[in-house]
Amino acid sequence: MATSTFEKSSGWTLFQGILLIICGALAIAFPLLSTIAVEQLFAALLLIVGGYALAAALGKKNEGAIHRIVAILWAILTLVTGLLLLFKIGAGVLTLTILLAAYFAAQGIVTILGSFKFSGTGAFWMMMLSGVVSLVLAYMIFSGFPGSAAWLLGLLFGINLIFTGAFFISISSALKQRGA
Repeated sequence: MATSTFEKSSGWTLFQGILLIICGALAIAFPLLSTIAVEQLFAALLLIVGGYALAAALGKKNEGAIHRIVAILWAILTLVTGLLLLFKIGAGVLTLTILLAAYFAAQGIVTILGSFKFSGTGAFWMMMLSGVVSLVLAYMIFSGFPGSAAWLLGLLFGINLIFTGAFFISISSALKQRGA
């Protein structure tokens, strides 16, 4: 009897979920190492994007001069940022930690303000709670800075991997039921 596509997909999805959970646990167990890995991965992504952007900008022969100059400058900025993150790991970790705290703070403020649009509905309190949690996380990062920078990105990355792995495992179960 042939196995269905859903059953094959569910097996690979289950494997992926388990692998993500294992990697997440390792990231949490070794937060400094995973923080450096996240920072270096971000550096590599910037270098890839910057290299592509530079090649694309140089290849645009029919664009206006101003457009090409702006595109080339953006590509160079992206490449330089990637190189700085690649070779200045400590400064890169500090910078990414500040950006994450600022993101959480901005997200918290916007979410709290947006929650008032849903006043009187069930979504109001969940949005308000989400916004408050984001502000608390931002405060925790800023109040522990710079000491928190060494472990924070790795810890959050590990937590994200575990929840993503759990999500994949639940998807695997749904795929298996669908194929049955």
